[in-house]
Amino acid sequence: MLTTLLNTKFRTNKLRAAIQVVMVFACLNLNAQNFPKLGSDTLLDIATWNVEWLGSTSGGPSDETTQYNNVLALLNKTELDVIALQEVSDASTYNTLSMALATKYDGFISTFSQTQKTALYWRKSMFEIVPALSFNIPLNSSDNYAFASRAPLQVCLKTVGGTQTDTLYLLVLHMKAQTESTDAGRFESYTRRQNAANALKLYVETTLAGKKFVALGDWNDDLDVSIYNALPTPYAGFLNANYTFPSKELTDAGKSSYAFNINMIDHIMQSKTLDSFYLKGSAKVFDDAGNYVSNFSNNTSDHFPVYAFYDWKKLITRKIPAAINERDALMELSIYPNPTQGQFFVVCTQAIELIEIYNLSGQKVWVQAEDAKQQVKVDLPSLTPGIYTLRVFGKEAVHVSKMVIE
Repeated sequence: MLTTLLNTKFRTNKLRAAIQVVMVFACLNLNAQNFPKLGSDTLLDIATWNVEWLGSTSGGPSDETTQYNNVLALLNKTELDVIALQEVSDASTYNTLSMALATKYDGFISTFSQTQKTALYWRKSMFEIVPALSFNIPLNSSDNYAFASRAPLQVCLKTVGGTQTDTLYLLVLHMKAQTESTDAGRFESYTRRQNAANALKLYVETTLAGKKFVALGDWNDDLDVSIYNALPTPYAGFLNANYTFPSKELTDAGKSSYAFNINMIDHIMQSKTLDSFYLKGSAKVFDDAGNYVSNFSNNTSDHFPVYAFYDWKKLITRKIPAAINERDALMELSIYPNPTQGQFFVVCTQAIELIEIYNLSGQKVWVQAEDAKQQVKVDLPSLTPGIYTLRVFGKEAVHVSKMVIE
């Protein structure tokens, strides 16, 4: 009917233009496939997906419009909370995608010079970025070569809501692919993945020691044996050190994340500090995406999204005793000087994780997340002199006392 209206002899140019716009949106709606909801409303779902040269006219699917519409529809409709992308290959496409997702997600993209960028999207209602801790990890020349000039993207997210603030580091990876035609070239790619894994292990065990992190992305190899001549997996160092890969459950089940072979090459690995947060057995690969988009592996991506579920409440909810007061024996601490002119120290018998200050109206005027220290220095901004409530959180308890600002 729209075509008939458009071709009617007496339609004005303005009306014809309006009808054309409607037709464009109608076509977009047809292309926006009816993907199912994969995310959970009560859990934290973390996903990774290689979107195969998204935005590039020289690689990946040839119909960029169809690919973009399907990628947007999948991200929107599956409603996953954190989504790592690999092979975002055009800046304007990334910007357009980010604007289309802006009501629900914030995003961050890598800054290395390689065309195939990595990126991360996260749900605004659950996280805020910590900009100073979000960057491409600096690499020396040999490690950069091992990572195929795609340094891991680190994005530090701070939780929003709940009774505690926690931080979660996401490391988005795109390891060296096995694309060579010679055996020697394929062996070199295997060695580069192995070297990159060793560099990554050193980084997380030094810079991120004791922190909560998830390393996820296109690892371009499997976890039982390598895709190269069934050699030991290049990620044996992590497995031997008892790091948990939720995606190993999919490897063991014989699943594949790549449409054109039988291997799991997209993975999620977590810090040991997150093992108790992970819901064992929850890892999934969206390998039936082709049921929702005809020819998905050719017109959208040759990879399938991989995702896993974590206990969201455990990240944002702190166990608080039923009764708390200034003499709460669960947390013995001293605060000095009090009264203060803006700077004071808190010394506690427990590791301090969070400090909050409220005015007499119950409004939070200051929050400071800590890294499990027993002595903390606080430098307050300029606050109106008066009486405030100080809340100091440990792992299992909280101390509340009055603070006077002069």
